Amino acid sequence: MSRTTAAVLVVLTTVTSFASAATIDLAYSSFDANHDGWQSRDTLNGTTSYFSVDWNATGGMPTGHIEFADITQGGYVFEAPTQFTGDFSMATGVGGVSFDWMADMIQDGKRASVIFHSSNGVRLWASSNPDPAAGIWHSFSFNFDANAGWKVDFAQGAGAQTATVNDISQVLGNVIGMDITGETWTGVSETTWLDNPRIWMRDADAPAPGALALLGLAGIAGSRRRRRN
Repeated sequence: MSRTTAAVLVVLTTVTSFASAATIDLAYSSFDANHDGWQSRDTLNGTTSYFSVDWNATGGMPTGHIEFADITQGGYVFEAPTQFTGDFSMATGVGGVSFDWMADMIQDGKRASVIFHSSNGVRLWASSNPDPAAGIWHSFSFNFDANAGWKVDFAQGAGAQTATVNDISQVLGNVIGMDITGETWTGVSETTWLDNPRIWMRDADAPAPGALALLGLAGIAGSRRRRRN
């Protein structure tokens, strides 16, 4: 194999890798300008209350983010706005959900989770593993496939079950709400930060980066072979 041909193969491998990583956002909050409609939902003794989250222009990953300091004995979550609702079933097997997250206090067994709500009380969720460390930003990403540890509760008394790809697709087809963990400590104690929540999928139509360079190298290789012959 000539050096030029080897170089072409290296570029081909790199281009293929980049192309497979190309994604599009189906829903995304950067928090660069404001809280983008997110809020905190707290449940205490069966009573649900809503609170505004704090938005900061700096200190996130890398700029703006939201945060919430616990103010009740109940449990709270970050509740997504309506852009994170609808039909996301097209991302099953080719997409996922990701977010950056931090808490200043985390009890043993408390994990960062993302929860999708569908009709008739059905819930689908995935959680960090192992427990996250306190006081540092974590980047979590859960693919919409059977390898991400998704659980589903069909609200029929059976409790949590391991979700199949079909279960994931069914819930994603009619998302009526999405939450991300806020509560990490029993009592009124902790503050939790959130940045860059997104639902994404691979973009099969995205042009492969460096494709023109690859064609150029291939042309050079062919030209050199012709000259040698």
